[in-house]
Amino acid sequence: MKNVLITGTSSGFGKASVDHLSKIGYNVIGTSRNPKNIQSNLT
Repeated sequence: MKNVLITGTSSGFGKASVDHLSKIGYNVIGTSRNPKNIQSNLT
């Protein structure tokens, strides 16, 4: 499994990148200035 770190994951391209990469098998680590805005679907 490959790992990736993405910044700005609460919206926009960062959020879209997390959604896409996690669906294709990446282990995604995300950061955000506004963590309360992140709606996560962690399993």
